[in-house]
Amino acid sequence: MALIEETLFGTVDKVQIAIDRLKAFEPADGYWLAFSGGKDSVVIKRLAQMAGVKYEGHYSVTSVDHPPLVQFIKNMHPDISRDIPRDGDGAAITMWNLIPKKSMPPTRNRRYCCKKLKESSGKGRVTVTGVRWDESNNRKKNQGAITFTEKGIGKKVSEYTENFTQTNRGGWCLI
Repeated sequence: MALIEETLFGTVDKVQIAIDRLKAFEPADGYWLAFSGGKDSVVIKRLAQMAGVKYEGHYSVTSVDHPPLVQFIKNMHPDISRDIPRDGDGAAITMWNLIPKKSMPPTRNRRYCCKKLKESSGKGRVTVTGVRWDESNNRKKNQGAITFTEKGIGKKVSEYTENFTQTNRGGWCLI
């Protein structure tokens, strides 16, 4: 399989580049694959399979996902674990208990829900997501092909500085 792009500098096989990067940065304990059931998650899962790297797929149950999406994940991706986000006391976090705590539903400008329901999983692990830069300017500015939120994998990020740039949020992006 290939996704070929013709550039001024020649032909680029984006699938092979993704596979090579997954192999190059594979952690000993495997990747934490954040899986939403969307097309980007399905693609990154397939790329991990093609690369032959170790990974664990995790779907964070939000309590508001569309039932056909939940069924799709159950039927087509039974190897993906279903994780229920929990607070410090172990109680389940749902959209329905977040709204009263925040005194308002999430809006385009106040998106607290993803941070609580999805982005809190995989802490301490190398997380792989299917996030595209063209989904928002913020993602384009703060995410690279590979983004470190902690310093390095096996080496200090300073050893990679010719290929990395620092993000506004203190992470490091492969450019």
